[in-house]
Amino acid sequence: MPRHPHSVFDEPNFSLQPLAREVNEQEVWCEPSLLPNVRPAASSQTYAALLRERWLSASPAVSCLTAAGLALAAGPFAILSAFMKTSSPSFVIAAVIVGPLVEELGKVAAPLITLERWPYRFISGAQPVVLCAVSGLVFSAIENLLYLHLCARDLGPAFAAWRWSVCTVLHVGCSLIAGLGLRRVWLAARANCSRPDISVAANYLITAIAIHGSYNAVVLLLQGSHLLSFGK
Repeated sequence: MPRHPHSVFDEPNFSLQPLAREVNEQEVWCEPSLLPNVRPAASSQTYAALLRERWLSASPAVSCLTAAGLALAAGPFAILSAFMKTSSPSFVIAAVIVGPLVEELGKVAAPLITLERWPYRFISGAQPVVLCAVSGLVFSAIENLLYLHLCARDLGPAFAAWRWSVCTVLHVGCSLIAGLGLRRVWLAARANCSRPDISVAANYLITAIAIHGSYNAVVLLLQGSHLLSFGK
């Protein structure tokens, strides 16, 4: 029998991530209006119970392989994000606001998506921090190679030294700050066996973007004053 075009089964709740799909019929027990005074029925399988079960049965080997895969993918994914960033009529706006926003979010996108959809893939709060730092390092290395071999081949060894030192520290440091935010998200989800709340990391992500944007602004000012002939 064909499904009605406005069937309830087309609701977004029935197309959630794998973990949520297994418990969506019992999600009424997780409604804020019922907590903490109403306890789930004994036969119900809530999100919290299933998530706790997944963490208890999590394999360290699978978690490490997942982390390794994300580490390899995160940097190139961020480079693709940087290439797709929105163009701006103002070079200053692009360099100080748009660029840092897209790059910092792109560098942490892979571990962030994994944390939100499959939090049990991480068995330690240190994993997202390390992943974000590695992503920043890979991103910086790829970006440096693009600058030195394609975009700015004639700026000399001083420019190369600047790229490999200052710019690398900038990217790794900003990604590390964002990673600390993801660690807080993981710790809260692990402690309460609750859905990861990405908003917990918002201040860390904003800080990373602000530092990156401030650095770009300083470089632009120094270049405008002819005190610096190269930079980010």
